[in-house]
Amino acid sequence: MVALLAAAAVAPWSHPLAFRPVAGWRAGASGTVASRYGAGRESAAWLARGVRYRDPATADPPNRTLATLPRRAIVVWAVAFEGTARERRPIVLDLRRARRLPCCESTRVAGGMEELHGLGRRRAYTVYVRVYFGSRPTAATRAAAQRALGRLDLS
Repeated sequence: MVALLAAAAVAPWSHPLAFRPVAGWRAGASGTVASRYGAGRESAAWLARGVRYRDPATADPPNRTLATLPRRAIVVWAVAFEGTARERRPIVLDLRRARRLPCCESTRVAGGMEELHGLGRRRAYTVYVRVYFGSRPTAATRAAAQRALGRLDLS
């Protein structure tokens, strides 16, 4: 019982997922909502630079936003949800560890998408973070995306 209470205290639905402010970026979040990743709850948040975010915070992927993604724009999207069955390790918010994946359902993203995933605090929930680039990422855009990742509050 104590372990369940401790896990609930660190889960993002007791303090919804959010990005701390970053100069030049816009942010949004869903708060706590019913999960689309299975039973339970989820919390999603996003940061965008160089593009107006046009989707609900929980949109996975945010196709309306990605359809208008200009060159040099960056979108960082994150979701935390109940369940840890597939994950084995804590998430590390380091873009050098990201997997480059094809993107997206119906929208071409010129710079592609990179994904990080793992367990949240005390292994109490799963976290996915996706970074979308409007053009092929340069050292500067990757550094900007990494600074944005550092603003994700997983507490």
